[in-house]
Amino acid sequence: MSGEQQTPASDQPVAQANESVCASGSLADAILDSLTANVALVDSTGIIITANAAWKRFASDNRCSDRDCYIGANYLAICEDAVRRDADLAAAAALNGIRGVLRREQDLFTLEYPCHSPDEKRWFRLRATRLSLDRPTACVVAHEDITREKIAEEALHQAERQLRESLEREQVLARTDGLTGLINRRHFLELAEHECAVARRYGRPLAAVLFDIDDFKRINDSLGHLAGDEILKDVARWAGEHLRSVDVLARYGGEEFIVLIPESTAQSAAVVAERIRKGIAGKDIRSVAGTMAVTISAGVGKIQSNSDTLEDLIRRADQALYDAKGKGRNCTVVHR
Repeated sequence: MSGEQQTPASDQPVAQANESVCASGSLADAILDSLTANVALVDSTGIIITANAAWKRFASDNRCSDRDCYIGANYLAICEDAVRRDADLAAAAALNGIRGVLRREQDLFTLEYPCHSPDEKRWFRLRATRLSLDRPTACVVAHEDITREKIAEEALHQAERQLRESLEREQVLARTDGLTGLINRRHFLELAEHECAVARRYGRPLAAVLFDIDDFKRINDSLGHLAGDEILKDVARWAGEHLRSVDVLARYGGEEFIVLIPESTAQSAAVVAERIRKGIAGKDIRSVAGTMAVTISAGVGKIQSNSDTLEDLIRRADQALYDAKGKGRNCTVVHR
């Protein structure tokens, strides 16, 4: 047997491939060309020393000339020209970032930017990395296509936005009366509970007005529910015209409405109730059943002591409303 070591047959293709790459002296080029990103090496002055196949392919696909995009061209000059010609903000940012790397102000610069065409939308990520070689400094510039990533990101953001808007709509619906647009009873009680606690804590006046539409059942039965709905919406709108921004108006249920009036005595709240009552009585309501006049009855209650609860306040307003009905309707009664 010879003393020479033989290369196993199974390893021969690998060895031959290695020899082929090394023999061509282009191992670095082969590695660069295997990358999907567009990669070029620029020297300290911005001159492109080498570029991989993806860089050249992209330049060719976008009708760039060899002089503009390949070896020997000044990449910094290309960016400067884009800034001057098109006021390209991405080119301006890339220019400053690459200069910073070449000046050793930073080791890495990244930038995501759009590169849209009339036919499609594309996004790229620029990475400029300082190459640690002997001086002068060189820089590896890579442009990676991140269009799929951006499209997925935009789709996720859109889904999140739609979900957020849906949740906001649901929250509004949960707090709002669907017919009149006023806040509903549940949300009113939440707000009123807070105002009642503030009034008790600081000894401030607080009043409530509970009112309903006189003979509303008869109107509904004789004219129909569509006419009744129109009346409810008009009454809600007209009542709101007589209130301050701090006052809380809600549909309490059926044809009943309630107003919470902070920093108000019973007498002051009665003035507000009378404004609402007279305003509604002086208007004609146009509905599917024709034009008609409606009236309301109102009851006013107030917080009387620091031990009073919201239930006490509403109960007093409800009792006063009951008394107003007993007096013949279309009037305001203050709880005593």
